Amino acid sequence: PTDTGTTAWELGSPSTVGPPFGANSVPNCVGTNIPAVHGFDTDIWLRTPSIDLVAAASATLTFQQFKDIEDFFDFGKISVLDATDDSEIAVIEDLIDGATADWTKVTKAMPAAAIGKTVKIEFRFQADDVGNFAGWYIDDVEVTVP
Repeated sequence: PTDTGTTAWELGSPSTVGPPFGANSVPNCVGTNIPAVHGFDTDIWLRTPSIDLVAAASATLTFQQFKDIEDFFDFGKISVLDATDDSEIAVIEDLIDGATADWTKVTKAMPAAAIGKTVKIEFRFQADDVGNFAGWYIDDVEVTVP
């Protein structure tokens, strides 16, 4: 969809919609419209700073998420981008939807295509023009190398 500008990734403390007890690590998390439901026709992304995996043999992405995303129509996606040109080099998860009652920990192995490079992690959220939900909230993102 073409983004209508009604939704943005925001840093803050959820209180009206979203996680029932606020951010996982108080006081802030990042979410789609922190104080309200997401808008229609949304296509937004959030990217980490560059992550150096040049000398890594493997790496793990860990984060906390709260989701209230319309099944089958709206979704989140997590990709690995090449930090030099923001081109997608791998997809970590391509269909994130549904709802959680509270924060849940997500742990994913970084794809082989990311190892040996400097990368960014992209969290992308897309919604159609029917139904507005709380959206997707992310906290405590880290990439670790053993």
